[in-house]
Amino acid sequence: MREWTGEEIAAIAERLRRARVHAGFARATDAVRKFGWNYSRYMNYENGARAIPPKQAILFASAFGVTVDFIYFGKGDIINQIERTQALSSRMVRRIPLCMLENIVEIQRIASGFEPMLATAALPVSFEDTLPERAIFIEIADKSMSNHNEPVSFEPGDKAMIDLDATPAPSDFVLVLVPEEEAALFRTYREIGRDTDGSMIAELVPLNPNFRTIRISSAGSAQIIGVCRQVHRVFDLAQPMRRGR
Repeated sequence: MREWTGEEIAAIAERLRRARVHAGFARATDAVRKFGWNYSRYMNYENGARAIPPKQAILFASAFGVTVDFIYFGKGDIINQIERTQALSSRMVRRIPLCMLENIVEIQRIASGFEPMLATAALPVSFEDTLPERAIFIEIADKSMSNHNEPVSFEPGDKAMIDLDATPAPSDFVLVLVPEEEAALFRTYREIGRDTDGSMIAELVPLNPNFRTIRISSAGSAQIIGVCRQVHRVFDLAQPMRRGR
């Protein structure tokens, strides 16, 4: 990585801020929540406390619709957006559709084997990460999977990457379409046993005990859409950030 001077880092930070504002995010917190970034790490870049590594610069450029050259060197017009670096970005950044759990029609399309429609939102993910061939992000909307006594806890606003081709194993976090509930649910998958007809009986277990467990059968109408493979964490921005993480 290039060694930037203090003045260069400050100029890069200012261009990152301009790119963020131009993309429609008046506050840095809005962008962080949108893309599931680590707030303190992002602010280190935008405040000029740290130089932006190339991998992060590519993700920020893709998210804000500018060129990497603009962020690093101020080259080109910010209005020009990402067209001139589309080839580079397409090789290094993949944009995965973000689906809302309340959008039952879209979830039903995905459950039927159709590709996600052009989403109103997508999260840029580096191709250096191990990614499923077919994937979507879902946004956690409630506290049903929130339990700080568990090793993993999901908070409202977190984005969970769902592998659409994965077969669930016990204790996996799964996205399930449950017509009887008229809902798409994100829950822990727990197998109970087999029914007399040989069908698998399983429970969809919330991490939060204040929400109820739902029992499904492989012979029923419930359909497991995919398995969680990654989480983009959203931090509580109202709380003071802890050092040492």
